[in-house]
Amino acid sequence: MKEAGKMIASNIRAERSRTGFTQEQVAAKLGISTKTYIEYEKDAANFKAGALYKLAELLNCKIDDFFIQK
Repeated sequence: MKEAGKMIASNIRAERSRTGFTQEQVAAKLGISTKTYIEYEKDAANFKAGALYKLAELLNCKIDDFFIQK
């Protein structure tokens, strides 16, 4: 499970970088602290499903993009 969380986190980081958003901007839009968001980009195992949907919408990608091995 830990490996899955790290893969998802890596994909989230890649999608955020693709859009040009900073970690601070994404955290603010999600209504969470920057520190919490940074932890999610390290290991997304505790990322709430609802937040993932909101994040996918914000980053203009499909939620599936977070779960695909790249």
